[in-house]
Amino acid sequence: MTGEAAEVDTYQSPSKRRGFFSKSSSCKAVGESELKVTCKRMVEALTEDEKEHAARSSYKYLWTAVAAKENSKDLIESRDSYAEKMAMRHLTSKKGSFDVALQKFRNAIKFRKEADLDGLRLCFNADELDLDEETRQRYATYRERLEDRMQTGRVYVCGYDKRGRAIYTIYAARTKDFDREWFLKESLYNFERALACTERETDGLEQSITVIGNYTGFQSKHAAPMSISHEFMSCLRENYPGRVKRVFLLNTPTSFLFFWSILKPFIGTDTRKKIQFVSNDRQREKAFSELISIDQASPWMLEGGKKTREFDSSNYLNQTSFDEAFD
Repeated sequence: MTGEAAEVDTYQSPSKRRGFFSKSSSCKAVGESELKVTCKRMVEALTEDEKEHAARSSYKYLWTAVAAKENSKDLIESRDSYAEKMAMRHLTSKKGSFDVALQKFRNAIKFRKEADLDGLRLCFNADELDLDEETRQRYATYRERLEDRMQTGRVYVCGYDKRGRAIYTIYAARTKDFDREWFLKESLYNFERALACTERETDGLEQSITVIGNYTGFQSKHAAPMSISHEFMSCLRENYPGRVKRVFLLNTPTSFLFFWSILKPFIGTDTRKKIQFVSNDRQREKAFSELISIDQASPWMLEGGKKTREFDSSNYLNQTSFDEAFD
């Protein structure tokens, strides 16, 4: 690649570019205006506690809220704004049906509370927070389990696509074990982290992520039990509508295709349309050359990819901010 081409293909954060996001047409604007009114109604129907947890689906808001000493007027106003973003995702996924979307919205808020996603996202910042002893001990357990599980680098956030969406990277053959609870928590920790990275990189303009799975070396022993895979896919479908933009699965062997044939019926039609299998160099070049700049790609994604650093779980978990990708 020439120096000139390399310069053109260098990634720049969308939040630092002008004119990157086109304005909606007047027709679309009217539709969005109506949806926004409905979203406000959805948020108004929530309890104060539900509003808070809905807003905390944004990592930016979460960190602002836990760092604040009191609930100022500005914080409350921003809380409702972030809650409306979550409401919008559920409303859009249910094609504007208020009652159905509101129930799904509330169910997703309940899930976030029960899964303690706040704790998972904040556990490596415990020393910076004013926590009671019980919470401190719980966060310590989260850290210990994540540090143990993530040594293999099965899944982590590495790089951004050209729209600033974080890349949720999966190395399918690096599976440690299939402890149900922590297989799911590890996956959700990194999924939430990818969302936080996208939010920071695009200043909230993008709300979805790109998923790329490398299945080189994958064998049947690496496949999670169907019950765990089904639970994770159901979790994403019910609680994260609109959060995955595209999914690319590279070098999937025959053993995975058998697994896929069983899992496929549990995946929604819209989600299946986002999944692309990439099995040779030509398909890989076509899939990724327009999606990812060379400095944000691993060599197995694009020839000459600059993301060559070996994964360091300690650096990723303890030294890299939650809303920053592994570099």
